[in-house]
Amino acid sequence: MAALTITLDVREDVRTGREPFPRIMEAVGRLRDGDTLRVIAPFEPRPLISLLTTQGFETEVTALPEGDFEVMFTTPTPPDDEPLL
Repeated sequence: MAALTITLDVREDVRTGREPFPRIMEAVGRLRDGDTLRVIAPFEPRPLISLLTTQGFETEVTALPEGDFEVMFTTPTPPDDEPLL
């Protein structure tokens, strides 16, 4: 099964005072092994990065030219079972 990428652009939520955390965590709950959550935010979401890193997510942060940030959260993929000897 191919890995899934869910994209959430939370810039408008932040600009209008809506808390994006519930939407983000709902999306996290839909991820399976090897899937990625792509979050676009007007700032680097360090608390979210810290939280998901402690849950085993791999994180890649990219500063975008317009000043926003793209953060890729990838779920860990369990290793393949080792063959029996």
